[in-house]
Amino acid sequence: MNSLVSKARWLGALVTAGALLIAGAGTAAARTADGDDGPVAGVPQTVALHSNPVSVAVSPDGRKAYVSVKDKQVDGGAKLRVVDTRSGAVTADLTLSSRFDASGGPVAISPDGTRVYVLYASVQKSPPNMLGVIDTATDTVIATVPTPVQPGSAGSYQGALGSLAVTGDGSRVYVSQGGPEPPNRPVLEGARVLRFDTGQLAYTATVPVPGRYTGSVVVRSDGEDAYVSTDAGVVHLDTSAATPAVVATVAVGGSFNHLALSADESRLYGVTATGRGYAVDLAGDTVSATMDIAPGQFLRGPSVSADGTRLYVVGTDSIFSIDTSTNTVAPGEGVKGLSALSDLAIGPDGHTFYATADGGLRIIRF
Repeated sequence: MNSLVSKARWLGALVTAGALLIAGAGTAAARTADGDDGPVAGVPQTVALHSNPVSVAVSPDGRKAYVSVKDKQVDGGAKLRVVDTRSGAVTADLTLSSRFDASGGPVAISPDGTRVYVLYASVQKSPPNMLGVIDTATDTVIATVPTPVQPGSAGSYQGALGSLAVTGDGSRVYVSQGGPEPPNRPVLEGARVLRFDTGQLAYTATVPVPGRYTGSVVVRSDGEDAYVSTDAGVVHLDTSAATPAVVATVAVGGSFNHLALSADESRLYGVTATGRGYAVDLAGDTVSATMDIAPGQFLRGPSVSADGTRLYVVGTDSIFSIDTSTNTVAPGEGVKGLSALSDLAIGPDGHTFYATADGGLRIIRF
């Protein structure tokens, strides 16, 4: 088996705009070089979702992808579509909210693969305000939980839920939330992080954080530290106590930064809406590097390779590959020729991309 780095370089040379455009939008299963059923290496497989896909998470065994969407069909609404990654078939279509113009949001899956958590907007023109819980054994919605009442939100929308992360033992989910949103007025101060107990299926703690807007939240596998991006910076939370507490705020710039932990959890990578990236040394909560990845592009979906040598990020129409030893874009790597990219996940095999783009799910084995 070639290394992940050499596979990524081979992918960048092969999967260009032309190759992607001529790839069929089918659901054919194939026998890979590793002997498993799934996408053929270097041949993108497109799963048509007939919706606007927002976010994707992949099961620990790599056999299912969970994609949140804003449905474009007649009934509309926020939905979660379950994709068999080997055949490309949509095996379940779960309705979170049937209200017209409701929309799905970020998705996360528990480390043991038994639960999927998804944020979504329950009503028309509302920001994400609900947490859905899905049992993966039956692919059914077992709970829909509203956001706790937010101080200062009287006469306003609850602040938008920005992102979510599950602890390593699956017992808690941390959810970021922006400040209250008055109609036709700027968002107010009041960002916070919510702690959700997965056994009780209820929110059990909230902690105010600096800022008005929130982006990603990530949590270390031991569940004792969480990090959330806000317009004030990256906020470090000590989550080991009964009530989480703010430890530090690292100034990084930007409002909607997306975050990912390094493989060894010693660094935090962030990407911005202006095409920049940065690395934070978590030992001292300091910025250790900055990156010019794609000036002017709204970067999202950061994912770190299992060996820690690459950071993958989605831009407007490309997946960028960043060499983490130099913090620069690796020449000849990545994927070009996509459109309407919104999110990216790397499969547990370490060499399959799952990208939400072009109204569907792109599965690319490299």
